[in-house]
Amino acid sequence: MIAEQEVQLMKAAYGILYEVENCLRTYIKYNMEDCYGVHWFHYAPRIVLKRPPSKSFENLLFSDYETYFRNYPKAFINLPPKFYTQLRQIYPLRNKISHHHLLSLSEFELLERNSTFLINFMENNLNKSLITS
Repeated sequence: MIAEQEVQLMKAAYGILYEVENCLRTYIKYNMEDCYGVHWFHYAPRIVLKRPPSKSFENLLFSDYETYFRNYPKAFINLPPKFYTQLRQIYPLRNKISHHHLLSLSEFELLERNSTFLINFMENNLNKSLITS
């Protein structure tokens, strides 16, 4: 039988992952629209990458979000190196959660710490952008 503590830990981990993933999506959409206009999803890849998008934004993998930060630096000017480091450290944790593998306590704490940094950074930058608009 699965221990109740394990169930609660994984529920919490999934909730954190859900929040960070949706925050990333919102942050990317807002910055891309701000930089490239309302039709950014079709316009930006043709201008910057010289090709149409390969799949819809809603069907991107978690690791695909980082490609937006790298491919469209004009839209994400203020991302510190720590942002990339902490985002990458979440990838293996996300895979464990998605495949229903129990996280260790140290992995859960890493997920919590990195997600808190990422979410706070994105929310603070979104709020600044909304205030100056």
